[in-house]
Amino acid sequence: MTSKILILLPPSEGKSEAGSGSPLNLDSLSFPTLNPTRARMTKALVQLSQRPRSSKRLLGVKGPALEKAMAENASIETAPTLPAIERYTGVMYDAIEYPSLSSDAREAFDQSVIIMSGLFGIVRPTDLIPAYKLKMGAALLRRKTCSSVWKPLVTKSLATNAETGVIWDLLPLEHSAAWDPSAVPCASRIRVKFLERAAGGQMKTVTHLSKLLKGALVRHVANNTAAAGSPESALELMTGFAHPEGYEFRPELTTEDAGATEIVFVKGQA
Repeated sequence: MTSKILILLPPSEGKSEAGSGSPLNLDSLSFPTLNPTRARMTKALVQLSQRPRSSKRLLGVKGPALEKAMAENASIETAPTLPAIERYTGVMYDAIEYPSLSSDAREAFDQSVIIMSGLFGIVRPTDLIPAYKLKMGAALLRRKTCSSVWKPLVTKSLATNAETGVIWDLLPLEHSAAWDPSAVPCASRIRVKFLERAAGGQMKTVTHLSKLLKGALVRHVANNTAAAGSPESALELMTGFAHPEGYEFRPELTTEDAGATEIVFVKGQA
């Protein structure tokens, strides 16, 4: 029997400015136990949008980018919304190519993917959210980073959703700080590393293309959720994956660390 999977993704720094949905309704979002904290975070961010110097420090932007971010944050409660999968843009989400997935793959994606958010904690792809600017590492409430505010709440929510399946953990460090994997029971947690073989033969971790590479992998998993839900068949699924950027799965480089299975893709093999 195939177990349920979870695919954990970061949000994108860039967000679509469009919107046709009704203004934000916290009661419509997934994971309703997070709503009291979501309300406090939203209120604090709206209030902060009236203070340019504080917004500059918190958001880490300036000039026109700061003005845009403050305007978006000021209108969080009244602006039109979009499904999260349409709101978040950027390299990884472009590589997922959600609109071109089959209806079955989109359904699997919607049921399996959870997106971390500094403002909302976690959301599902179909949750309707407005444009906003807030990093997970920003300290918005009581000088605590968003990740530290969300960590116990997100961990509890994930623990009730992971069941005994496979968690595909594609989070960067900043967003990994927003949950405790050791408190979320699952059959396996899989993390991914992409390596390139340099001219001298040594391996180096790929950072500049990581979002693009992960996006293609997420699309493959969404198209094969049955196989991706078992620790054994998940690795077999990677063997048959032809990555569009030429990276190949190297099972002999797979490692176990801190309760996670780290699988490795390599480009430039001899």
